Formats: sequence, C-alpha cells, structure tokens
Amino acid sequence: MPLQESFCSPFWGDIEGVVHMEYLEQGRTVNSERYISTLRALKLRLRRVRRGKDSILQHDIARPHTSRQSQDAVRQLEFATLPYPAYSPDLAPSDHY
Repeated sequence: MPLQESFCSPFWGDIEGVVHMEYLEQGRTVNSERYISTLRALKLRLRRVRRGKDSILQHDIARPHTSRQSQDAVRQLEFATLPYPAYSPDLAPSDHY
C-alpha cells in the first residue's frame, strides 16, 4: 500500500519503544469495532514482547474508546486502566499551543 494512501493509527508504546502499530487506509476511521480489534492484537503483542511485565492502558475520551462494546472488551481482555483526566495540559502540552 503506498504511503500516501495510509497513515499510522494507532500506535502503542512505552519507555522501551513502540510495542504495536497499525496502518489505517485513507478515508477510514477508527470505530469501536476497529478499536476492539486493535486491543486484541495489542494484548497478543504485549504477551509476546513484554512477557511478565505489567501494562496499563490509558486512552482518551474519544467515542471508540468510551463505547460500551470497547469498555466491555477492555474488561474482558483484563487491561489495567488509568483514568484520563478531563483536562490536563501535562499530558500533551503541544495540544495547547
């Protein structure tokens, strides 16, 4: 797939580097179904590359992240979660300039 027809979304990483990334075709959006699929792939990847290490999922309040289906999948996949504050310039200062 040519680079101009896709973009990387989402990617997951930690202090040790990128753990998982997927490419989304141009014109496509992330919905709950796609997000759940990504969570499943992420869980498998974490088992492989971060074996024995704890991981915490923090996502923002976008609809695919907050839907009932997505929240059920997060619980079913047994992700530890960190609540996302309603407003925090400390998380992404570049968003506020």
